[in-house]
Amino acid sequence: MLGIEIAGFVSSYAKKFISKTQLQAILIIANLCIAVIGIQGAITTKNNVLMIVSCVLGAIIGVKLDLDNKFNKLGLFLKSKFKKADENFVKGFITVFMIQCVGSMAIVGPLDIGLKNDSSILTIKIILDICSTLIYGAIYGRSVMLSGPFVFIYETIIFFLAGILQPILTTEVINEISAIGSLLIFGMSLDLLGIIKMKIANYLPALLVPIIYYIFNMVV
Repeated sequence: MLGIEIAGFVSSYAKKFISKTQLQAILIIANLCIAVIGIQGAITTKNNVLMIVSCVLGAIIGVKLDLDNKFNKLGLFLKSKFKKADENFVKGFITVFMIQCVGSMAIVGPLDIGLKNDSSILTIKIILDICSTLIYGAIYGRSVMLSGPFVFIYETIIFFLAGILQPILTTEVINEISAIGSLLIFGMSLDLLGIIKMKIANYLPALLVPIIYYIFNMVV
């Protein structure tokens, strides 16, 4: 969280020295990089059928709960608390939050600290989070800093529940969650590039389906 906050603060000043044309170029190439990362993660799935079923069920549940609208309302609420917030405030917050919280490192990192006292994976994730915050902070502004507290809460919960989650979050489960998360990140990159219009938050329940699937297999 501290790394994200510092990077977000620094990036807002870096933005003053970068022209709009340069920012547009950075936005395009950054989103293309995110697309490649998403593809690389998505193809690691070992169960294509589970991925398809997870995404379909996730879409049905997410649309029913109107999660995208709720995320946007949260972003708009946070925006109302900042006097100098611009039109990119909500987009910056949601984009960076998705990049930093949807992925295997966000799960494995705090698990390894809780179970093995090993911080190596989380250290790598901190570096990646700082880099993504610097890049998108220069594009969208300080709203990216809001991702910090959410990342902290998310990973702290996993850390404290590590002992309970260990039997459930096996290597196979984490791999499938990560693959689905990577697919959503790829979709988000296409949305940011203006190729398709996709309400990514509506698909977030898909991340829970592999857990339910493997628990069902364990019981049966």
